[in-house]
Amino acid sequence: MKILVTGNKGFIGRNMTALLGRQPFYQVDGYSWHPLEWPNVKDYDWIIHLGAVADQTETDVEKVMCQNYDFSRYLFKECNQHGVNLQYASTSSVYGNTNNFEEYAACCPQTPYAWSKYLFDRWVFEQEQNIFVQGFRYFNVYGKWMHLRGSRANAIHKWREQARNKGYIEVWENAAHLYRDWTWVGDVCHLHLDFINTVKGSGIWNVGTGLPHSFLDIAETIAEQTGVPIVTVPMPYEETYRLRNKTCADLKRLKATIGRRKWLNVYEWLDLEK
Repeated sequence: MKILVTGNKGFIGRNMTALLGRQPFYQVDGYSWHPLEWPNVKDYDWIIHLGAVADQTETDVEKVMCQNYDFSRYLFKECNQHGVNLQYASTSSVYGNTNNFEEYAACCPQTPYAWSKYLFDRWVFEQEQNIFVQGFRYFNVYGKWMHLRGSRANAIHKWREQARNKGYIEVWENAAHLYRDWTWVGDVCHLHLDFINTVKGSGIWNVGTGLPHSFLDIAETIAEQTGVPIVTVPMPYEETYRLRNKTCADLKRLKATIGRRKWLNVYEWLDLEK
């Protein structure tokens, strides 16, 4: 099987490429964004589209729409024409600040990034499809190579860096009331592979554990492991308009499609990766 992974040098893309490279009878190629050189897809069996401007604070709307929306539409059209199946990364950010995380719930994106993903989710399933199109709405992914996201890295990576370099961890003052569904990147990548091997259909699925933990709980665990104190700081103003109190994947559709799965708990990972 021949697979092209877009965004292969990024956080999730690097993990995905590594997993696929360990599979027998798979040929895996990568593509990194270039505005003048978009990939030729016709010789592949699957495209796993992970490349994007994923910065929630990015305000250059034209940049976000070009890389996240226009480029995704190009990939679908090319895949649809040449009979190449498509998986792509969406995001839980499309839901906005809500308590309803069912895949077909009303969405309220709050950032250009979230809007670009939501618009493609809508557009691609309005098209006539000759292929399998599988979209995955990720919930707060963490794991190996988080640092590749730089300033956008998961809080786990930032807190460990603070513990190492500053001798303390900075936690927002309302962290006890901010809950996230922390999803290990290894589980995300294995899910993509399992869908390729077993799911003969199209749709959008949430990808998460279905079990939220607060930012403060995670920070306290890291502080205990590293032996450093926690310092409480105000939430930055620019975060207040987009930050949701709680996100937790509704997994009913995923379980109906592929069955129950064992997700690595974030505390298990923290113990394994001390």
